[in-house]
Amino acid sequence: MSNNFSIKDAKQTKDFLMTLGRIAEGISEINRVPRYSDGNRENDAEHSFHLALSATEVAAEYYPELDIGLVSQFSLVHDLPELYTGDVSTYKISEKDRSSKESAEKIATERLLKELPVYTSSLLRRYEKQLEPEARFVRLIDKLMPGVMNIMAGDASTIKEDFDIKDLDSFNESLKISNARIHKMFPEFPMVLTILDLLEDDLRAHFFGKKL
Repeated sequence: MSNNFSIKDAKQTKDFLMTLGRIAEGISEINRVPRYSDGNRENDAEHSFHLALSATEVAAEYYPELDIGLVSQFSLVHDLPELYTGDVSTYKISEKDRSSKESAEKIATERLLKELPVYTSSLLRRYEKQLEPEARFVRLIDKLMPGVMNIMAGDASTIKEDFDIKDLDSFNESLKISNARIHKMFPEFPMVLTILDLLEDDLRAHFFGKKL
């Protein structure tokens, strides 16, 4: 640890801590679509913590070539742009709405990059580029989290209530499109894609009493 610092450095760091505190508070106020078993919605801070735990564990156990510290850090910053955009679900989303979502997130990211302290800003920039395997891995694990939460929620279903899915055929049709897209995007992580398929089968059983 270096003891070579100036009062200017200390004041700047104090300001950065205040900025991060504001962002952490703001993220905790962004509600997502998935619910808990009590019916309350998960927020972005809780989701990021859940993702960091999950992605780090899967990487440590099955992907030793990945930097698990970086996996954890990318998990913590992955949804920071939602501070300014809110959470927009991609379930059953149209291509037009997906494009609008991506444009809004790009603007929010550029705004955040100017506000965040240096290291956190660099993490977010690296994650958004999706060039490093750790960043792509986190993005894929993130796709599993809604399924986990919806199963945990028990009867507090978001699938039927929020997305108006009334029967198994409608559910299968909606999953078919999103599943194919995810498989095409992340071919380098076949095991995680298999987990995604298993979760979807559990969701069918949970909501409709049937598996494939």
